[in-house]
Amino acid sequence: MKVSVGLVSLKELRGMRFPDDYIIRMFFKESLHLNTGRVLELGCGTGNNLSLFAEYGWEVVGIDISENALSDALFNFSDKPKCFELYQVDLSKGMPTLGGKFDAIILPNVNYYIPRKAFLILLHECNLLLKPDGIFYIRSRTCADWRYGKGYEVETNGFLLNYEDTGEDGLLNVFYETEELMQLCDEHLCQLKNRRVLQVNFQNIQNGKIVTNDDIVIWGRK
Repeated sequence: MKVSVGLVSLKELRGMRFPDDYIIRMFFKESLHLNTGRVLELGCGTGNNLSLFAEYGWEVVGIDISENALSDALFNFSDKPKCFELYQVDLSKGMPTLGGKFDAIILPNVNYYIPRKAFLILLHECNLLLKPDGIFYIRSRTCADWRYGKGYEVETNGFLLNYEDTGEDGLLNVFYETEELMQLCDEHLCQLKNRRVLQVNFQNIQNGKIVTNDDIVIWGRK
């Protein structure tokens, strides 16, 4: 669906209200606030990350598997006229047909839910959609993450989780080491210019339990 939408007030937003903290860092460190363009988010959820781009006049495109999340995203962008596209797609089965290319492609929280083989195909498709000098951003879970091994192993470092503490019971989680993810991006996306690689370790409380998250953040330009 393609609609003219905008942003509602903070207290009325549905779902996640704020962009990922490292999306914010990347956005301003790469001076994306000084230019407008077209951004694609894979696994956009309720649009909290895309809202940052939209506030600065970017054309935003979001893909997610969840009909409910996309319904909330549509509501969250319902106030002001903006160019916004939403697609309900299972990315493990491939990318939808999207017209044109993008100045930025971001994967803040989706690749670990996708089987490894499908993820490699997705990287190749992102390369085809990303403009020269465009920004690519990915945040992924490492094997040091609390969730690692808590389920049934179905592929290399990939588990069907079998607990409910983080609300991911029955979901696939595939974990990557930093060097491995960097190499996969080099081979299946491109060798990013001015690449930044950051380790992110933090604790969160979910259902009364302390969960230690361990992530890799990579961004750079094509």
